[in-house]
Amino acid sequence: MLYSEHKDQKNLWYVMRALYRTELKTQSRLNESGIRSFVPTKETIVMSRGRKKKARIPVVSNLIFVYSTQKQLAPVMKLDSKFQFIYKKGGMENEPIIVPEKQMEDFINACEHSEKPLYFRPDELNLAKGTKIRIIGGLLNGTEGTLLKVSGARSKRLVVSIPGTLNVAVEVSPDLIEVIEDKTIKQ
Repeated sequence: MLYSEHKDQKNLWYVMRALYRTELKTQSRLNESGIRSFVPTKETIVMSRGRKKKARIPVVSNLIFVYSTQKQLAPVMKLDSKFQFIYKKGGMENEPIIVPEKQMEDFINACEHSEKPLYFRPDELNLAKGTKIRIIGGLLNGTEGTLLKVSGARSKRLVVSIPGTLNVAVEVSPDLIEVIEDKTIKQ
């Protein structure tokens, strides 16, 4: 089935852009509308009224993943002209970036169930050097990705990738790793 044939019928994970520093507000508005969304965040220290406090901020400015149909998103996008699809480069004209469901669920699972995830741009890691693995047990059970040594970490980590967008690297216990023989990750 071609993208154009199911874009209005089936929920898909779209990579979208929100106005700078409104990613979390946009996510709340989508959730109130019954539309599932995800913004990768990290905890940091910010200054507020002269005091330091912990806050969760988006890892990548303007980035939000949305699980919906284009038809369901149209009214939301009409109200907020800065809330837009991010389109593929070099692909079909006006084709939004869509993340396969399994890949997005693995990405969300890795982000939400890791104490200190590390985030990387696509050009910062060479995933071809890693080993394809699946986690068997624990909070990340069933999550698939690449086992790789990444800068800023003492040991190898599971890297779950959204191609062309973002990678997350999380610590995993070696006894929960299963090597995927066929070298392909389910999508």
